[in-house]
Amino acid sequence: MTVKDKKAKKSWKERLKEKQIKHQKALEAHRKRMEMDAARKPRKISKGKILMALCLVALVLGFFVAWQSTQPSNQSNPSNPSQGEPTQPTILNFIYILADGKIEPETASILRVKDTQYRFTADVSLPIIVERDNIVIDGAGYTLQGSNVYGSRGIDLTDRNNVTVKNLTIKGFDYGIYLASASNIILSKNNLTENYCGIWLTYSSNNIISANTITKNDGYGIWIKNSESNKIYENTITLHANYTIYIGSSKDNIINDNLLTNNSLSIFLYLSDNNTISHNNIMANGNIGIYLYSSYNNAISQNNITANREGIQLSSSSKNLIIKNHLAHNDIGLDLSDSSSNVIYHNNFIDNVDHVFILNSTNAWDDGKEGNYWSNYKEKYPDAEEIDGSGIWDTAYVIDENNRDRYPKVNPNF
Repeated sequence: MTVKDKKAKKSWKERLKEKQIKHQKALEAHRKRMEMDAARKPRKISKGKILMALCLVALVLGFFVAWQSTQPSNQSNPSNPSQGEPTQPTILNFIYILADGKIEPETASILRVKDTQYRFTADVSLPIIVERDNIVIDGAGYTLQGSNVYGSRGIDLTDRNNVTVKNLTIKGFDYGIYLASASNIILSKNNLTENYCGIWLTYSSNNIISANTITKNDGYGIWIKNSESNKIYENTITLHANYTIYIGSSKDNIINDNLLTNNSLSIFLYLSDNNTISHNNIMANGNIGIYLYSSYNNAISQNNITANREGIQLSSSSKNLIIKNHLAHNDIGLDLSDSSSNVIYHNNFIDNVDHVFILNSTNAWDDGKEGNYWSNYKEKYPDAEEIDGSGIWDTAYVIDENNRDRYPKVNPNF
């Protein structure tokens, strides 16, 4: 572990023990969250229970019909409006955009502008189920307001292809926008706030989530599971106490150019491979900036990761590339636990309380020519000199016996 020994208040063993306890608590918390989310899924009902329920309904209807037949007729008479009551219209609990293009109910504040374009004309307070592909839904700055009903979905895009949702504020749902088995969806310039989860993707691929503001959702900002080749870019994602962007059992997704600030854990890859995390600003998060658990062959590059409790943490993760990141003013810049065979170079480690924490891990800290910039290098090696104007110090930066930067940089990398 890289520390400024003179300023250390606790022994290495004490801090190691604290770290192990923290990891155990983090894994237990994640397990509980996964169980909680699994419990949110509808439970299957046995065929026997379904048959029993149908029989009970039929019995009740039979009694009702028999009773109704004994009552005097009270039908409306057109010649006498005072007789009887008009039939009340059915009140729907959803708004549908049907496969044939129609909107149901027709009184919904959504206008079909052209054959494939729909536009809000006022705020809407019912969830929307989309049954049509190849359309654009423009919120026009209006709000889709839910009632915090368990399991509710603001816009349900299950099994949809080539649908765009833009310019809409969505709040008060369990899932602001819900994608399942969906592809080629574009979610752009929406404001998703005060839901349980802002955007939820499962078994969905080749979708774009861009230029959205996602804030103050109780559970997750963006949840992606069993999905691939999605692009998440230019979003502003703030004020989440749980996982901000969760990527689970997914591959080949790109997360770039996002602002993630004042969250707990900003980006979490769980059992996920071959993803790219680049050019993000990840700042002032109370827990971890980027966390990989049991994830492989991911690229983490050119991110500004500043003023978090931990900048990047890898746990049981290998063969990842960590390059050209700016890790500054974090409590721990880079945390590697049971994570080996990662390649780490051209990063700036600047004024972190501890630049690196290492536990049971062996990694490469240079590309064979250049390594990383360490702001405390001269403090550790006051007699070191630059090699012939090469920008490389003549003494390796030692993290522990199995981890050393052989070619530490004299100046920051960028």
